[in-house]
Amino acid sequence: MKKNSFLTIALFTLFVSCKENTKNKSESSKGESVTVEPTKVDPENAPVMKFEESSVDLGKLTEGDTIIHVFKFTNTGKSDLVLNNVNASCGCTTPMYTKEPVAPGEKGEIKVKFNSTNKEGKQNKTVTAYANTIPSDNMVSFKVEVLPRKKSK
Repeated sequence: MKKNSFLTIALFTLFVSCKENTKNKSESSKGESVTVEPTKVDPENAPVMKFEESSVDLGKLTEGDTIIHVFKFTNTGKSDLVLNNVNASCGCTTPMYTKEPVAPGEKGEIKVKFNSTNKEGKQNKTVTAYANTIPSDNMVSFKVEVLPRKKSK
């Protein structure tokens, strides 16, 4: 009886402690939680993030190699575009992005670095840019085929 009571209490504590408040949170590329504050944006004058390409095939890569791709965008809206955060779908992808506000008509970029160490086969990765746009999340993606490294004799 004591074992059942202890087990019930332990499971209850585990479930309660694992509950996470996900409101206004996203996960950074390093796996840590990042709070993204909602921004009030006037739909008539909102910035618009228009990518030159939202999806790209990076071809083939040998396992262990690194590749960098730059996603360029233009603010086609009527007010400054501000990137609050940029997250990758995997720790193997590191995003770097324009930190300064991007004025209407101006360009910005999101540079992604993909590390293929311990990755083999076809890889599909997404990068999400959170900005003061409507909607606030703007996604780009890439695919790459990682070939096995040839074993040296």
